[in-house]
Amino acid sequence: MVSVIIPTYNAGQGFIKLLNNLQEQTVKPSEIIVVDSDSRDETVKLARSQNCKVISINCADFDHGTTRNIAVSNINTEFAVFLTQDVVPVDEYMVEELIKPMQADQNIALCYGRQLPRPNARPLESFAREFNYPAESILKTKNDVEALGLKTFFCSNSCSAVRCSIFNKLGGFKNNVIVNEDMLFAAKAILEGYSVYYTADARVYHSHPYSLAQTFRRYFNIGRFFAANKGIFERTGIKKYGGEMLKAGIKAVSYT
Repeated sequence: MVSVIIPTYNAGQGFIKLLNNLQEQTVKPSEIIVVDSDSRDETVKLARSQNCKVISINCADFDHGTTRNIAVSNINTEFAVFLTQDVVPVDEYMVEELIKPMQADQNIALCYGRQLPRPNARPLESFAREFNYPAESILKTKNDVEALGLKTFFCSNSCSAVRCSIFNKLGGFKNNVIVNEDMLFAAKAILEGYSVYYTADARVYHSHPYSLAQTFRRYFNIGRFFAANKGIFERTGIKKYGGEMLKAGIKAVSYT
C-alpha cells in the first residue's frame, strides 16, 4: 500500500534511527526506497542493511523534483511517502496519519505532516516550525485561495504523502527546481481541482542548525523560486505572507 522514499547524501549514523523507526510504524512500508547522491559515508551500507532498495545517482544530477520522480517511477503502491534523511518520527502513527485523510477522501492529492523543532533548535528555526505547522489540521482547496493566499499551496516534502495515481496524472514534481518542488505540485493539484491536506497528527522532529550564511542562501533560493514561478503565485499574496511571517518572527524573537 505504501512506499517510503528518502533522498540521501551523507546521512550519517543517525539515519539508522529513522530506518528503525519506520519498521515500528503501525502501517509498515511495503518498501523503502533510498535515492543516494554519491554518499561518502555509510549511508548506502546502512540502507541495504535494513533491506532498503537503493537507487544511486550522481551528486551533480540531484535536484529535489527529479530525484523524487525517479523513485516514484520505480514503485506501484497506492501511496508514496516522502521523508528527508534528517527527520525523526515522533511516534509510531506517522505513516498511518499521513495516509488516513487520503483513504477517507479520494480527491486529496497530497497530505503533509506537522514538523516540530528539535529540543536544541535555534529560535528562528523554532519560530518557522510554529508559524508553518500549527496544531490544527486543515483541508485546502481552490476555494481557499482568496482567504488563505499563499498558505493554500504551502506544504513540505520533509514529511508528506501523495496519491500516486493523481501524482502521475499531473506529471509529478517539476524537474530542475532548486527548492519548493512540493509547493509547486500542491499548487498544480489544487488549481486542477484536487485538494491538499495538512494533518497535525502526523508528526516529525525536524529543524536545521543553519548558519547565518546558510539561512541567507536558503531564503535567496526561495526568492528565486517565486520569481521564476510568479505566474502561478502572483495572485496569492506573497508579500502579505512574507510580511505576516516577518512580523510574527520579530515578535517571537523579542520574547526569547
